[in-house]
Amino acid sequence: MPFLDNCFPMSKEPLHEDDPGTLLNKGIEFLRAGRHSEALESFDHGLLLSPKDANAWNLRGLALAAQNRFEDALKSFGKAVSIDQRHPDAWYNKGMVLCALKRYEEAVRSFEKALEINPQNAHAWHNKGVALSRQGLDSEARFAFSCAGWIGVHGWH
Repeated sequence: MPFLDNCFPMSKEPLHEDDPGTLLNKGIEFLRAGRHSEALESFDHGLLLSPKDANAWNLRGLALAAQNRFEDALKSFGKAVSIDQRHPDAWYNKGMVLCALKRYEEAVRSFEKALEINPQNAHAWHNKGVALSRQGLDSEARFAFSCAGWIGVHGWH
């Protein structure tokens, strides 16, 4: 997953199976490699050791979503935002899964939460526009698309 490359550099350290951070990095490497089941296993193991790690719950949700296990992914993103209500990626990812489930009204609310935290997230603006458009709210969708375009043109992310 290319977006993970910028967020989480590849680990050069040896892997320790009893360290939650190492397990998280291992799971990220599995995600990058498209080995979603192994990523999920690594995140689950890390969460046994550190159950209040919002980032691990978010990444677990990504691994589940990559397997089209959207309801399970939604639960993981929900857990992430219950631990850290200011986790913009978890709100954004929750919105994406809600779109996949065609729950557009809820998706808009999730994208709005992500945008409250990071208003320069062009992807959140764009996907909010998609969710609004799917509800027939074309005027609101055009505004969201124009915000996404403006941010994209000016190079903000």
